[in-house]
Amino acid sequence: MRIALCDDEPRETRQLSRMIEEYALRRNYDMRCDCFEDGRDLLRQERYDLYFLDFRMDEMDGIAVAQALKEKFGNAVTICYLTNYDAAAAQIINHGVHADGFLKKPADPDALAEKIDQFYHTSFFDRFELRRGKSYQTLYAQDILYVEASDKQVLIHTWDGAETYNYLMREIEQLLPRKLFFRIQRSFIINLQYVDSYDAKSVTMRNGDTLSLKEKTFQKAYHEFMFLLNR
Repeated sequence: MRIALCDDEPRETRQLSRMIEEYALRRNYDMRCDCFEDGRDLLRQERYDLYFLDFRMDEMDGIAVAQALKEKFGNAVTICYLTNYDAAAAQIINHGVHADGFLKKPADPDALAEKIDQFYHTSFFDRFELRRGKSYQTLYAQDILYVEASDKQVLIHTWDGAETYNYLMREIEQLLPRKLFFRIQRSFIINLQYVDSYDAKSVTMRNGDTLSLKEKTFQKAYHEFMFLLNR
C-alpha cells in the first residue's frame, strides 16, 4: 500500500511515518510512506492508496489539497485529515469535501492502527485486472459505483462514466470484494460505500443514479457494512 503524508511540519510527518512503519511490521503489511511538506508537491505525484492530509497548512490547506486530488483522480480517493482543530469536520462538510476519517494530532498509535484497520476491513484498497480485448485493465474497487448487466456483457459505472467489459454478471460478481459489493437484483451490483439513500423499491447512488431494488436482504447487508465501517 502506498501512503502519502502531507504536513508542513516535518516533525509530524516523520513521527507518523515511523508509527505506520511499526504498525506495518506488526501486521506484516507491505506499506510505503512518502512525506510531503507542500500539497503542491503531492499533487505532482501519481495516485496513492491513502492520503493523510494536515487540515491546516500555510501554503495550501488540507481542504484545497483534497479538492485538487478529487479533480485529478476522481471522487474515490481515500483521505484522512490530521487535525487538532475541533471545528475541522464542520468546515470540511461545508466545503463539500468528503472525508474518510479524522486523526487527532499528535497522532496516537492505537488510534492510527484503528483507522488503517478500518480502511482494510472495508476493502478500500482492492484492485483487480479485467480483460479488454487482448489487453488487461487495472481497476480499483473504490472507483466503481455499480455494475450493470448489458446483454452478455457488463457496464461498469465509475465516477468518469461507464465502460463495457466482456464478462457475465456471475463472473464479475466473483471478482468483486464481497464485503464492499452487493447484488440488489439480477441487473445491478452496487458498491455499498456509495449508497446515498434507499427505500423498499430502489437505491439511489451518490452520483444521483436510482436503481431498482429486488433483493430483500439488502437492508441487513447495508447495516452490517455500515457497522463495519464505523466500528
